[in-house]
Amino acid sequence: MSFTKLKTILNGKNNDTLDGLLQRVKDIQKLQNIVIENFDEETASHITGCNIDEGGKLTILCDSGSWQSIIRFSQEAVLKKIRKKYPFVTFCEVKVSMKSMKKNIQP
Repeated sequence: MSFTKLKTILNGKNNDTLDGLLQRVKDIQKLQNIVIENFDEETASHITGCNIDEGGKLTILCDSGSWQSIIRFSQEAVLKKIRKKYPFVTFCEVKVSMKSMKKNIQP
């Protein structure tokens, strides 16, 4: 795809889907920043992503099982801060990212 064609798509009037996607990316980045602020620098560096689903579940992804335990230990404090911005969040789940698991398995 040429740069000119991409520029036309980005500047077009009918790019509601693209606008929605870009807004979702911004929203997830804001959420991740709020989550990361609750941890020291070392722990925060092991958080690989986060999301809130339609049911109000906050999911935090990390890169290993040991960091999962550490992050899970602090999940109530994270929920308190998250609920200030997103009051509909009901609970938190901490998972190990599948991408991280695959990376750790490879020789």
